[in-house]
Amino acid sequence: MASGVSVDDDCLKAFEEIKLRKKYRYIIYRLSEDNTKVIVNKRAETCETYDDFLAYVHSFGKGCLYAVYDFHYRHNEMDRQKLVFVLWAPEEAVVKQKMLYTSSKNAIRQKLVGIGVELQANESSELEMEEMVSKCCERSQ
Repeated sequence: MASGVSVDDDCLKAFEEIKLRKKYRYIIYRLSEDNTKVIVNKRAETCETYDDFLAYVHSFGKGCLYAVYDFHYRHNEMDRQKLVFVLWAPEEAVVKQKMLYTSSKNAIRQKLVGIGVELQANESSELEMEEMVSKCCERSQ
């Protein structure tokens, strides 16, 4: 189901900066106040950690968001990296907001060419480091 939400050009610029220049650790996207456009909410410096990412996601409380994380991990004795797209729609979020974010996901996701792993998380355990590594390793098989 399409929601009619558009994607701000700044979203693509930020994505290219993380993908090609490794300029950020992660990018947080959200819907504009009038729910018509996906916009950049935060560009995280490369010194930020996965714990910083989790803290920021949880600072949204019951709110939904999209994120792209430049995830570095180890698999089969090798260092690896994947760009992970996350849709965070916590169980506690207002149903209308969850529906809008879920139905608008393709608007942004289709524009972000080069994503290695896609993850939808509805509770904190689905964002734990071990879960992220597991999802990335599945794609490395």
